[in-house]
Amino acid sequence: MLLAMVCVVSACGDDTPVPADSSQVTIASGDIRGKEHLENTFAWFGIPYAAPPVGELRWRAPKLPAPWEGTFDAVEYGSLCFQPPNGLSGKIAPRTERMMGSEDCLTLNVYAPKSALNADEPLPVMFWIHGGANLTGSSQTEEGAYLASTQNVIVVSANYRLGLLGWFRHAALRATAENKADASGNFGALDLIAALEWVQSNISSFGGDPSRVTVFGESAGGRNTWVLVQSPLAKGLFHGAIVESGTLRLSDAVKSEEYDKTALDYPLYKNNSGELVAKLVKDASSLEIIDTAKKLRQVSVDDLYVAAQEPGSEGDVGTISRPRVFLDDYVLIDSPLELFKDPSRYNSVPIITGTNRDELKMFMMFDESWADRRLGFLPEAKDKERYNNAGAYDADYWRIASVDLPTEIITRHGGAPVYNYRFDYDDLIEWPVELPTLMGAAHGLDMLFVFGTNDKFPANWIMGDKKERVQLSDTMMNYWGQFAHTGDPGRGSDERAPQWRSWSDEGEHLILFDTTSDGGVRMIEDRLTIDRLKQRLLADDLLDHKEKCDMYRKTFLIGYSANFAFDMDEYVQFAGAPCPLTYSLDKWTL
Repeated sequence: MLLAMVCVVSACGDDTPVPADSSQVTIASGDIRGKEHLENTFAWFGIPYAAPPVGELRWRAPKLPAPWEGTFDAVEYGSLCFQPPNGLSGKIAPRTERMMGSEDCLTLNVYAPKSALNADEPLPVMFWIHGGANLTGSSQTEEGAYLASTQNVIVVSANYRLGLLGWFRHAALRATAENKADASGNFGALDLIAALEWVQSNISSFGGDPSRVTVFGESAGGRNTWVLVQSPLAKGLFHGAIVESGTLRLSDAVKSEEYDKTALDYPLYKNNSGELVAKLVKDASSLEIIDTAKKLRQVSVDDLYVAAQEPGSEGDVGTISRPRVFLDDYVLIDSPLELFKDPSRYNSVPIITGTNRDELKMFMMFDESWADRRLGFLPEAKDKERYNNAGAYDADYWRIASVDLPTEIITRHGGAPVYNYRFDYDDLIEWPVELPTLMGAAHGLDMLFVFGTNDKFPANWIMGDKKERVQLSDTMMNYWGQFAHTGDPGRGSDERAPQWRSWSDEGEHLILFDTTSDGGVRMIEDRLTIDRLKQRLLADDLLDHKEKCDMYRKTFLIGYSANFAFDMDEYVQFAGAPCPLTYSLDKWTL
């Protein structure tokens, strides 16, 4: 899969781990050595920031790691967190027949310019949160050395629990919880908060400034960055946030355990925790609740994921295929759009947030309703105009729900400055498959530019002019670096780029990232609203009535970004005729 090829480019680096005495520092857990790394940096890999969440610590808030004796050689990545086999985690990992990784995975990595250890002034810290739908991915996916070196920052990347080990609620677990954190269900989010607490306590040993921490993440990492902005538990742990293709969608805590099977959105909830526990603990209904919790913590992780699969659907893990954070009244106390109306109720820090122009087109190329298979395996759009048209609805709603709307609310109610962007780079190969159409400015493509890895194999194999893409990457890294240093992207760290202005109600309010041959980096005015998007769908001559119903449902109800724009009364009479109340989700599964 092309996306998997692109996403692992940063796993390439020096292969022989040799500790460097000159990198030795002392942290709360003990002495630690890293290694000499790329671009004149030191790197420390696999540093434990929490105790292994295994046995009795499964489905509990993270605990402090145990100190070690002697010197810890942090020269190899820690294990991936347990996840289904995939190409998005950086490198091949130990795996069972169905899964790979380990429950013992709460480690982080630090990249620093060599000069940072003896610098007169501490450097800003950029804390990276990987994506992967909160189901896959790892801290080793993105190479932090280029960003650290070119922007003179410390880069930290952390693993966090994934899937149903990271987001899971059940009455038995709540009844045996020792505190509100253990009862939350948002264990992956609590891991990230623990990692940020580790940064506050230890990053100065690496030359980092704990008073200048920027959290940034892409996709699920962007969503988790939004969670940190919202959570009272993260107050004071960071001072800026960059949300790349992140969403604000949450799960209802009650629905996660007992949902209404007659509801229109029932296909989204294939397994609630009650059903899952019934499969795993055969006599759960007759057991004391404490015994149920004990048995759950004894079940093998393989068995957990097998129980979550639908019969006959190998690899389908129901609701855990897209785990979402719960509104638990602990990690999150209210819906984001309500929180953003009062800067005192969330972490009001400067924010960069944006999306890619063609977020979800790359998923469409594997959908037979949109693409054929030339020679039996090469995807080809059936109708380019209809393909591009359909992809635009998802991407535009994603931007409205996750960028424009929260930005407007934050700004209107006196929050810290917000800087918006759209990533438009689509200079991709057209043979043997036409990637500018099939993928375009695809979900995740921006990471190759933010981390400076777009000129490395295999990413450079699918991309166009090297000089232009490297120039665009340098510009984006400079903006990100300047933001980490000052809280304002300005004209970038080299002060040569256009002035990136914060959101305003009038005039140009969004910066567009593209190569010079396609107009270059520039501020534009491009305002989207839910009403305008729905009107566009109503007037769409490329879709018949059934297709408009499908698109309305797909975009506003079961879409990746949010479902608050779905209106049942509007839907059932959309475009002047009834839309169906029952449907198959299969063709829309992303």
